[in-house]
Amino acid sequence: MVHTGMVFGVFDGLHEGHRYFLSEAARRCERLIVVLTLPETAEKLKGRTPRYSFAERAEALLAFNPALSIVPSDSALGAWNVLEAEHPDHVFLGYDQEALAQELMRKGIPATFLPAHFPERYKSALLNAEGMEIAQKEN
Repeated sequence: MVHTGMVFGVFDGLHEGHRYFLSEAARRCERLIVVLTLPETAEKLKGRTPRYSFAERAEALLAFNPALSIVPSDSALGAWNVLEAEHPDHVFLGYDQEALAQELMRKGIPATFLPAHFPERYKSALLNAEGMEIAQKEN
């Protein structure tokens, strides 16, 4: 078992796919650090800011699993200060985090892709689009 594991994510609207991912990662380590993406970093990565504030997303994560350690992401892409500050033994990756896997490999940090939980159903982009559709129909 890994002592200190780490995951990265925006976790904007915690859904079943996120819960599965976090549970799988937590099951494989003694301590799980969640690097929660700052709004300005999410905008650089995804071209939009999260619907929920950093505090709201952190609160949802801790409500799901109070044992999680939440730390903010770096505000500058590619800085990787969070890796140097936290020294994870292993990083657990979601099925769509290939670019992150490449960076970790270059840095010599062990990483494992975790199996996806119905990605055709539980993907933030899909769920966000559905939510917008429903909101538009209600208006």
